[in-house]
Amino acid sequence: MAQLSSKADIVSFVQEQGYTAQDKDPLLILQDEDGLTIFAVIDDAQVEFMVDLCGVGDLDEGNLEEIYERILDQNTEILPCCFGIDSDDPNDKRIVLVDSLATENLDDNELLLALDSLAVNVITAHDLLSPYIK
Repeated sequence: MAQLSSKADIVSFVQEQGYTAQDKDPLLILQDEDGLTIFAVIDDAQVEFMVDLCGVGDLDEGNLEEIYERILDQNTEILPCCFGIDSDDPNDKRIVLVDSLATENLDDNELLLALDSLAVNVITAHDLLSPYIK
């Protein structure tokens, strides 16, 4: 198990695993062989991951309460990831999957598990959200 103690270590490792990595400081944009894009922000304390699923505006407005309830309920099933709403742009709020890891003792297995978990949970998210897409 390799210790991944810096952004450079993480980039090197994910590239060895077949991901492409673009450093758009502060974002690291990872893409797997299937085209899944994972955004990461890495600092001294943690690495935060985010996968953009869809815009809130893309969802059937008449069912938002039901959608939010299903998403919150699903958060208990898709650990360690969770659903969230990215409201950085108030005019384009996004449904996202997020995860984070402490970087202090981060090893390669832990990082791979997080990336694999995000990829698997995108399928779950698609199944959950697709009936509600306009």
